[in-house]
Amino acid sequence: MYDTIIVGAGSAGCVLANRLSADPARKVLVLEAGRAAPLASDIPSDWPTMFNTAVDWGFYTEPQAGCRGRRVFWPCGKMVGGSGAMNAMIYIRGLPSDYDGWEKAGCTGWGWRDVLPDFIAFENNADFTDSPLHGTRGPLHVAHVPFVDPNERRWLEAAKAAGHAHNLDFNGESQEGAGFFQFVIKQGERFGTGKAYLRPALERANLKVKTGVRVIRIVIEKGRATGVEYLENGQLKTANASGDIVMSSGAIGSAQQLLLSGIGPAGELKAVGVEPVHDLPGIGKDLQDHINIPITFYTRENIGVGAWTDESLAASLKEWQESRSGPRSSPWVAAGAHVRSRPDVEPDLQLYGAISPHRDYVRFLSAKPGITLHSTLQRPNSRGELRLRSTDPLEYPAIDPRYFSSDAGGQDIATLVEGVRINRRIAAQSPLKELIEGEVTPSVEAVSDADIADYVRGHCTTLYHAASTCRMGNDRMAVVDPTSFKVHGLDGLRVADASVIPIMISGNIQTPTILIAERAAAAITSTGRAA
Repeated sequence: MYDTIIVGAGSAGCVLANRLSADPARKVLVLEAGRAAPLASDIPSDWPTMFNTAVDWGFYTEPQAGCRGRRVFWPCGKMVGGSGAMNAMIYIRGLPSDYDGWEKAGCTGWGWRDVLPDFIAFENNADFTDSPLHGTRGPLHVAHVPFVDPNERRWLEAAKAAGHAHNLDFNGESQEGAGFFQFVIKQGERFGTGKAYLRPALERANLKVKTGVRVIRIVIEKGRATGVEYLENGQLKTANASGDIVMSSGAIGSAQQLLLSGIGPAGELKAVGVEPVHDLPGIGKDLQDHINIPITFYTRENIGVGAWTDESLAASLKEWQESRSGPRSSPWVAAGAHVRSRPDVEPDLQLYGAISPHRDYVRFLSAKPGITLHSTLQRPNSRGELRLRSTDPLEYPAIDPRYFSSDAGGQDIATLVEGVRINRRIAAQSPLKELIEGEVTPSVEAVSDADIADYVRGHCTTLYHAASTCRMGNDRMAVVDPTSFKVHGLDGLRVADASVIPIMISGNIQTPTILIAERAAAAITSTGRAA
């Protein structure tokens, strides 16, 4: 019997494990499907090498009508630290209006004035040590990368020449402009929540972490969550909770596990053979994601990632191992921007100037060196859903983000078309244009808006920011109470991860996911062990 069971040891679960086990009287169990993160997770440059491996769930979407029928690859971390152990580590809070929008949507207490102090409290910023907008005493170490490629500086100068103001701090007074992102990196090494939060707590006698176990169902008895069924080495086991069960498996995992437990849209559950326990129509709905479109340019010189050889890789690895410095201490997405697609909106595109010619998370390798300019849609109108295929807990769910096809007004595709044009304008500026040999097919052939739109549909990728499948709020389709994080209509069951985000933020979602976990832990501890 445990006081609290946490399902998932990702970015949110690691925070919860630390905060909740800080009370020595609270017995905490964490259940995680993956195992320890590999060495590649520690090395900032190596994050793409983990895709399609044992530490990646390796999801694919349903065929997307808005993407020329493509099934889009959706990587997702399957290890301690979750996707936070395999992402690019960017630290972005989003715009103040994002959180004010949450409050207007019914999430009282989530306005910018409310969440900013919480962001500051968990931050330990190595660079902005005297800013009222940053913290220096929290557990999450935030810093600029120790290594900057000179061609990233060329990209920044070109972005400035294209009319984008230089922004020294994307989490400062304004998000708009071009500059260098900050990361959850400490002394040249990844420092996500698996290290910042979970690792210091592992010695606590009241905290137990089980890895390599697959949660298949939440046990509900008389309207209350009382336990978790899971597979361990092929054997069915049950853990019981006297207090709370907290779902923190992310937008895919948490929704799937709730649906398998009979919690969700009753009609859909019956259709796949799951006996409904609690009819909650919003679970799996309102799926949101950031859509990204890259264009690549070959360069006249051997630069960046595209110039790496077996010898340089070995040398850079040796340097990183000895001093945590050099090219391997950077995730190679340090140079970027937040820009407007049109004058009447806030920044709605995030740009990256990656000194790499490789595409689709390095699953497709270029034969020549180059740069890839990314443009990511920050506030998508597209909404999708996640549904079960069957009662089999090991079968992946049907993931259908409905990119573009669910945006009746066509604004999502129009914004990304402009994103391609913005990146081309940057590439046409000195000192970048002198480096470029030419844009790479097939984007180079796309000239008209219609051609570019067709290219976007055929080559867009996820930024793997799945969110909102168990969104918080108080309307009919809301799943979670925004104050207590309790699942509406059930006792002893809460959700605290990216799935509760009500509306997508303008930025990478790791930081707001940590915010959500911090606030959920505070809500749980304020109500005692048996809430």
